[in-house]
Amino acid sequence: MNNFDLLTSAWHARNKLYNDLFGNYTSVYPGNYGPPGANQGSDKQQSTSIETGYESGNETGDPGLQDEHLAILTYEPDPLRPYWTYVTAGLSSPWLQNEPQEVSGFGLELLIKSPGLAKWPEQILRTIAFYILNHAGTVSPGTRLALNNQITVNTASNIRNLLIWYADEAPDCWYQLPSGGFGIFAAIGITNDELKFAESQEQYGTWCMQEILRQTGSSQITDPTRESILQNKNIDSLINSVTAFAREFQKKRC
Repeated sequence: MNNFDLLTSAWHARNKLYNDLFGNYTSVYPGNYGPPGANQGSDKQQSTSIETGYESGNETGDPGLQDEHLAILTYEPDPLRPYWTYVTAGLSSPWLQNEPQEVSGFGLELLIKSPGLAKWPEQILRTIAFYILNHAGTVSPGTRLALNNQITVNTASNIRNLLIWYADEAPDCWYQLPSGGFGIFAAIGITNDELKFAESQEQYGTWCMQEILRQTGSSQITDPTRESILQNKNIDSLINSVTAFAREFQKKRC
């Protein structure tokens, strides 16, 4: 199998998987989203810091280059998913493969959930994706990303960081394409003090913070207007419960 055939078969398999998991997308960027060749000529678990760049209109990477082609699919709310969902398509593409491997492309796709229709999820996903593409890196569940900026452009927000965790909508965690496997992971917005708390909890810090968000009603949805969960009254008892569970889990694994 040559690279073009592998790219094409992987694209169709991922497109079917997305349809099974999320349904029909509402919109897609860029608008020429399609299998390779269909639109030619048209348009470690630690904190990491990335420069978003989108406030000034700059983005790293060139989405027009075939080897960095990335799409963002948008899915509107439905009765089972009462929020907007934005998902990348391209990080798992086997751009440099000529045969199936254990991992397809960079081995992941990312999603963001927003309480309303917005532009910032698309901008953030593209920033992270091009960071990965340009630096030949990857992110995995447990990773924490400092954006060095607020998550929105034109409105104030205390959400300035992201947690990467397993997406609720992709319960199998790992999916197979003809080119190899990949995971679908959620990027979840958090405040500076929430990031500091996660960093203080050693290897289970990301799990602890996302579990606190889940138990206080935020779950994996990123609401740019929310204040820090850690400022809530009676939060200490929840923190103690979650961290105690993590410590017990760690003891059992040792």
